[in-house]
Amino acid sequence: MPKKWKTLGTKQIFGNRIFGFREDKVLSPKTENTHPVWVMDAPTWVNIIPITKEKKVIMIKQYRFGSQEISLEIPGGMVDAGEDALSAATREMKEETGYDSEEVHTIGKISPNPALMSNHTYSYVAYNVEKTGDQQLDNMEDIEVLEVDLNEIPTLITNGEIDHSLVVSAFYLLDQFEK
Repeated sequence: MPKKWKTLGTKQIFGNRIFGFREDKVLSPKTENTHPVWVMDAPTWVNIIPITKEKKVIMIKQYRFGSQEISLEIPGGMVDAGEDALSAATREMKEETGYDSEEVHTIGKISPNPALMSNHTYSYVAYNVEKTGDQQLDNMEDIEVLEVDLNEIPTLITNGEIDHSLVVSAFYLLDQFEK
């Protein structure tokens, strides 16, 4: 049975408000050998599936620098210092789409990539969302808002139009939540 490895030391290599990169020296409980491992530290992330009374998902399209492609997603982002995950999710939904809801539920928590990253993503669903204002985008955001029928989501995932792993995970969590 695998056991936890002991961290003997940590050296910060890089860090800013979005990511940190560190090298840990760890001890294998199996072999007693030490090894260097590298970890990306990131703040807690959130995403939220906004659904209208008519069963339309409010989705966003935005350019992603990693893939260098336009990505079809749900609203999401980082939890700011001093903010709880639920507040961050509703804030991101309002800022990115102009939609809001009084009916928001936690649907799950995942580890984006536990092999390399130390953070978690909390996923939420907002039912009966309504447009309550304009987008409030920062200067790095250029977001198109669109409505997608909820029953089209599985096909969009299967054909690769939705390929962001955290978005796919959120829709899986929604499916489980609604069962």
